[in-house]
Amino acid sequence: MKHIYKTTIFLIFIIQGCSGLNQNQAENILSLIDNGNLKADCRITCGPVWGFNQEKALDMYRSNDFNSLGKLVGKIGHGGILSHYYLGYVSEKRGNLKSAIKFYKSSLFQMKFGYPKRTPFNILAKTKLGLQRTSLQYRELNKKFLNNKVLVADKSKIKNSHTNNSDKSLLVNLKQKRIQSEKKNQISEIKKKKIPQMIVKDNQEPIINISVKMDGSTAIISGTVTDNTEVEEVLVGNLHLPTFAGGIFEFKEYIPRDGKTIEIIAYDTKGNKASKLLKIERSNIQQASGPMFDTLNPSVKRVKSKPNALALIIGIANYEKTPANALYADKDAQQFYDYAHMKLGIPAKNIKELVNNKADRIEITLAIKDWISRSTKSGKSDIYLYFAGHGLATANGKNMFLLPYDGLPRLLQDSAIKRDQLFADIQKANPKSVTVFLDTCYSGVTRNEEMLIAGRPIMIKAKKQAIPEGFTLFSAASNEQISRPLEEAKHGMFSYFLMKGMEGDADTNADNKITARELHAYVEQNVVQQSSGSQTPELQGDKDRVLVQFN
Repeated sequence: MKHIYKTTIFLIFIIQGCSGLNQNQAENILSLIDNGNLKADCRITCGPVWGFNQEKALDMYRSNDFNSLGKLVGKIGHGGILSHYYLGYVSEKRGNLKSAIKFYKSSLFQMKFGYPKRTPFNILAKTKLGLQRTSLQYRELNKKFLNNKVLVADKSKIKNSHTNNSDKSLLVNLKQKRIQSEKKNQISEIKKKKIPQMIVKDNQEPIINISVKMDGSTAIISGTVTDNTEVEEVLVGNLHLPTFAGGIFEFKEYIPRDGKTIEIIAYDTKGNKASKLLKIERSNIQQASGPMFDTLNPSVKRVKSKPNALALIIGIANYEKTPANALYADKDAQQFYDYAHMKLGIPAKNIKELVNNKADRIEITLAIKDWISRSTKSGKSDIYLYFAGHGLATANGKNMFLLPYDGLPRLLQDSAIKRDQLFADIQKANPKSVTVFLDTCYSGVTRNEEMLIAGRPIMIKAKKQAIPEGFTLFSAASNEQISRPLEEAKHGMFSYFLMKGMEGDADTNADNKITARELHAYVEQNVVQQSSGSQTPELQGDKDRVLVQFN
């Protein structure tokens, strides 16, 4: 009962965004920001919600929709570096400089003590500039306030005094003060007028020039950004791109088999935006629409081929009989195809890929019981199974299922694929080894934090199950957790770091091979950090199995 209660409370936090605000406070978020009294101190429980809203918040920031941004950040209540920067920005835009200074200082304080810096732009530089800007304005405001206070007090003295010599002297002094004050204001206005009008009213966007060269499956993209004022930042997707003198930049991108769309964005110091969209294919380059972001590159480092190995890759993002999608699962599977070939050393002819409507129950069953059975060389074949999509356990947590494209969450026994049975069917082919990668969970909650079964109000805690001998199982999360997306990369969080580790990042001892233990350690470390501890990948089976062998 305690577990159910805790799980329910956790789910409520996730759904509500963990703002820490009551109803009255929620209606007055902007007022709380203005006064500097908004408490944004939630971290772990509201971290996923904050992550899901990053793109939305960035759009509000870019479009200068600071009131909406303030409401969004305040409602979620996340106490991070970026959220406090946004609160400072909102306060500054609304003219509340004292509050802006407070929030900017809070953002810098967190950076000083080494909190994770997951930001889509150069937050450190922007926060320092924001603090400097608001502090100067605040000091000027205080000066004006004090001067006005003196003048009001002097006027009061004059009004209540008699016209004697001392009062005449006071009037003379007041007149001199007013003259000095007016001169200062005039000088200030003259200085402002000396600034070229072209720069003050700049509305010209930066100019981006790009050239692309293909080196096999890798695109080498170089270019320049010029502007009539100054270029502030250049982005690829949401990643800051370093630039050299003259606005020169260069970067490399892996291009999948079906091509890739890349958006390059440039901002100048006046907030003007320019963007360039490229549709890059391995054969040609053309203009396109619809930006995508991806930093994975399986083409780095050559590996030893495994002629007898085979892989079954399944990815389902859009389901036929449930509106709850598995975000990026299809893209993850398509990307993993290249990693199976280029990193696991599996011949392309030995890889079978089932994505979305191709991954119904019949097709998956045929792939396991027919294709794997026919393709496996007894005692010689290494089999790899990758699945990204929905998983679900029975209400008692004893049985775990993988949901095919046409599966019904309420009828698991009749429409889904039982995990234990799947493993048993693969084992019948008598392979040399089996390695399974499951980017799914069994909690009943999707990557979008939707419930797979509407009538089931709490998350399910699946019981841990043993795996057959000769199997190695990578799981995206523990049995009661959610398998989450990594919005910045447009991939499942587990799948992204799984593939990134295969590129060589997981080879911690630099011996040109990656074992299951090394790969899991790399994935676990990064997923736990990026999810703020809400997702912990697990590993079962032979931990010393060599998965990637570099030449």
